[in-house]
Amino acid sequence: MKKMLIAITSLLIGFQSVKAQTTAQNDDPGMRPYDHIFMVLLENVGYEAIIGNITDARYINNTLLPQGTPYTMSFGITHPSLPNYLALFSGSTQGVANDSCSNGPFHAPNLYTRMDRAGLTIQALMEDLPYPGFQGCAYDHYLKRHNPCPFFTGVPGWTWIVYNGLPAAVPNFAYVVPNNLHNMHDGATLPIRIRRGDRWLSRNLPQFIDYANTHNGLVILTMDEGHVANHILTLLIGRRIDGGVTKNVQVNHYNVLKTVTDNFGLPALGNCVGVRGLY
Repeated sequence: MKKMLIAITSLLIGFQSVKAQTTAQNDDPGMRPYDHIFMVLLENVGYEAIIGNITDARYINNTLLPQGTPYTMSFGITHPSLPNYLALFSGSTQGVANDSCSNGPFHAPNLYTRMDRAGLTIQALMEDLPYPGFQGCAYDHYLKRHNPCPFFTGVPGWTWIVYNGLPAAVPNFAYVVPNNLHNMHDGATLPIRIRRGDRWLSRNLPQFIDYANTHNGLVILTMDEGHVANHILTLLIGRRIDGGVTKNVQVNHYNVLKTVTDNFGLPALGNCVGVRGLY
């Protein structure tokens, strides 16, 4: 009997030790989910046009890549732009196969509904948007097809706002969408498009990276689609990201969105169910 009591006591002590270790690990700031995620979206030019192109994409190659983790086998879901943005917001293209701004509205679960229900904040920061909640197809160099929010019911207009840099009230999650001149979409030649977008990133991204580095955040730089087999740039940047470490696993927009929902402890959306996040 005495031996049995000693054995039981030893087991309990061992259990408490494991429990204490687990609690300590969960309390470690390095183990916490990110408090903020910024997803910056470029357009079209693809992986091959950027990586190694130190002439036109100098900031991406010389500054961002050394501090970030690029995914060398990242792909868009389809063509053209709009269904990819819908996929990054809802885990589905919603059956869309064109860029028409008359698509929707869709009655489907999306990142706004998931985050709002959990008491988390989300915004789309849209460059050249004339005012928050604008429903028009285009204004200046803003295009609705690059903004998934107005295509879904139940997403209030104050969710998509005018881009003026990092907001004073920083949301838990934000899409950061440059206008069509700065997202590498428009330009007389491919080098002009890339240089213009790279310059915009060099002037705008540091504020998001600095905030992420000091406030437990993550920056995801990606594209909607690419020209060569839909191969795109996807790059993670943050204090807890191993700079210069390349990931050679195949991923797509659903893995990117799953990264966000996993981070905030939210149920997966649409086709993201069963896929892995990026980290």
